Amino acid sequence: MKGLIIFSAGMLICVTLLANNRFSSLPQVKQLKQKYNINFVTDSFNGGEYALSWASWTTPEESDSTDFIEFIRVFSEEWNKYPLAWIQVNKLKNIVFVKNLKVTHQLRFAMPDPYDETLYYDMEYLIYGEEYVREMIHHEFWHDIEEQQFGDMYYKNSTWCSYNIEGFKYGSGGSTAYDDGEYTYGEHPRKGFVTTYSVYGEEEDRAELYCWFFTSRTWNLLTTWIIEDRVLRKKYNWMLSFISGLVPEMNVDYFKKINTLED
Repeated sequence: MKGLIIFSAGMLICVTLLANNRFSSLPQVKQLKQKYNINFVTDSFNGGEYALSWASWTTPEESDSTDFIEFIRVFSEEWNKYPLAWIQVNKLKNIVFVKNLKVTHQLRFAMPDPYDETLYYDMEYLIYGEEYVREMIHHEFWHDIEEQQFGDMYYKNSTWCSYNIEGFKYGSGGSTAYDDGEYTYGEHPRKGFVTTYSVYGEEEDRAELYCWFFTSRTWNLLTTWIIEDRVLRKKYNWMLSFISGLVPEMNVDYFKKINTLED
């Protein structure tokens, strides 16, 4: 009987969405809009000049109701980890939920458009697992943050690079990982890096480290690795100082709290 009730409730939500033909009526979407005072776009969106130059997408449809309900559950859990001040200081205006997102003809989960203060997320990517989606929600936001705070999504920071082992050189950017035929995901592949993707670009190194601050599994791995990995510890300290410097409440205690594993 309990299973039937849950199924019936889920069907009722879907039917309601179909009747309204709008995903904005979902409680999670309403809550996010109210808390953060930014546009969470669930219908058609024209996009700014940057997005239209580099990307294409389609709008979620009525037939996507079940998938969108599951995606917004995961998304809202992650996004609600942010204090309002963090969104405000980074001047984000729009989050657009789309399908079939392509950037320079490559399928992507997300795309930052810092020139229009917008983030695009493809709601179909839960097929790759919740863990991936949770991490990448934050990873892509970092690229917007980097442009807002440093004036360039591909900001070059000599202090950051000085942390790496002498002689190390980053790759040609994250986009090359999609088609170089050599990329294989791995964690802590070498001293100073949380993933193999981190070595593809300085900006990707910071984006990967940033997103590892926000999920329990990765946070606990990170804080374990930095005990012996001095290079990674320097990058960790840089990131923590940068974040808390903008929003003081986002200190180490904040990250410990949001990453407390529940039994």
